[in-house]
Amino acid sequence: MRFPLSTIITFVSLGLLALAHPGDDHDGSDMLTPSELAARELAADHRAELVRNCAPQIAAFEAERRAKRNTMMKRATGTDTAVAPKYSTIQNTTCVTAPEVTEGPYYINNEYYRTDLRETQSGVKLVLDIGVMDTRTCTPLPAALVELWACNATGAYGGFTTSSRLSDKFTWLRGGSETNANGVVELTTIYPGFYTGRTIHIHTMIHTGWTKSTNGTIVSKSGSLRHIGQLFFQESLNDRVLALSPYTSTNQRRTLNTQDGIYAQQNSRGFNGVVATELLGSTISAGIL
Repeated sequence: MRFPLSTIITFVSLGLLALAHPGDDHDGSDMLTPSELAARELAADHRAELVRNCAPQIAAFEAERRAKRNTMMKRATGTDTAVAPKYSTIQNTTCVTAPEVTEGPYYINNEYYRTDLRETQSGVKLVLDIGVMDTRTCTPLPAALVELWACNATGAYGGFTTSSRLSDKFTWLRGGSETNANGVVELTTIYPGFYTGRTIHIHTMIHTGWTKSTNGTIVSKSGSLRHIGQLFFQESLNDRVLALSPYTSTNQRRTLNTQDGIYAQQNSRGFNGVVATELLGSTISAGIL
């Protein structure tokens, strides 16, 4: 079954973010020395302060994008009776991802430049309306490459379907595209499943000054890495999606948000890594914003 899911996310982009330490473990822990941990926490506090300073601009940014999205949905349904989103404050509804969480062991260089990442993968259709803002200037960031990757409905990553190491050439649920003049890009994927040791999540990277090769792939490390983050979803929504096929066809052991160490990192110091979603009708099959 395929249900449309549409949502709005804001990434905050800062200059010269350092990579966290990727590894093969999935318990959410980063093997940092005490001095490395202290330095990262200090940097995170500084970035959180910058985000708070941009709160009015982020709120205005979100309101404008939500209004445009609502107009588009009305046009798509051919009616003016679509349910209007109930907007809350920025602290409660805007997904502002914290920087410098782990990229994980499943990142692959040089994936496709594209807006639809699904290929042959089945599952709940997920349309991510992503805005990128530079917190140094509190303005939208155009021409930023937003890259996503996630596991499929049963917990497998393209490229790693038979092993925890790179084992195949599958490219599904990977790739990205650039933000427009308003700092916005729309990417289509599926609602991810889960794998043992991690809650449901989507990985993100933001690059500037990037280049694209002639075969349509992104040239990794060709520009500047501005952000690494992860997106999460409300557990109640996870429950509803996981009750559907093909999500029920997994033998993986589920980890809840509250049991995931990286989820805790992503939702600390005023950051909110949980994607805000709202039903457009009375059931999930009517779509989610």
